[in-house]
Amino acid sequence: MSASVGKAAAILRAFRPTVEVLSVRGLAERTGFPRSTVHLLCRSLCDNGLLETVPRGGYRLGPLLLELGGLVIERTGLVEAVEGSTAALRRAPGQELHVGQLVEGWVVYLHRESGPRRVTMTNRVGMRAPAFLSGCGKSALAALDPVDADQRVRRLCHDEDLPLPDMAALDDEFAAARSAGYLVCRSFQAGRTSVAAPVVGPDGHPAGALSVAGPHSTFPPARLADLGRCVGEAASVASRRLSGRLRSS
Repeated sequence: MSASVGKAAAILRAFRPTVEVLSVRGLAERTGFPRSTVHLLCRSLCDNGLLETVPRGGYRLGPLLLELGGLVIERTGLVEAVEGSTAALRRAPGQELHVGQLVEGWVVYLHRESGPRRVTMTNRVGMRAPAFLSGCGKSALAALDPVDADQRVRRLCHDEDLPLPDMAALDDEFAAARSAGYLVCRSFQAGRTSVAAPVVGPDGHPAGALSVAGPHSTFPPARLADLGRCVGEAASVASRRLSGRLRSS
């Protein structure tokens, strides 16, 4: 039974934000399982709502995962804590509020709140990205012990066969974020800036982060520090709210 569960989990993990549909052949190549095994597993996962078939062949993640993911989001309390802490956080037209949870070396986006004018952004609820690439992810990593942060980045790059970033430059970025209380990221998406700050739980470890993101043009350099302080203050309020919620639950 445990072997079957592990194989099913490997099938589900084969999907990525940029790879939403996979054929039996594609799943076999990504998992190393025989095609006959993949076919049987996919049929079982479809029967239970964890996968669904796609016209013209292939599979994608199923609707039950969305329901289960919603339960996890509610349990963490991170989105609720942030929603009650951003009343004073003013966003320019085209800017969005993002909430990401830190999971090992990944950031998983739990919430996206756009204004009247929505712009094209890669971020979407449920998206997972290497934490060292995004504003939310990097600000959360910066709130960890430096050794822990370094190990998470290196382990993720090794496990996912990703090129290791310039670790010295990343350490400098983390140190600047810890000093300022916020982090500015311009490298995750072309033409987009993110100003992020960590949300810390009652254990003193970062649960994730919140960010304000949008086109570069909506972040005038003269106002960047003020916005950063506002984001940092909102994250501090969210941290207190999260700590209070978890202690009372």
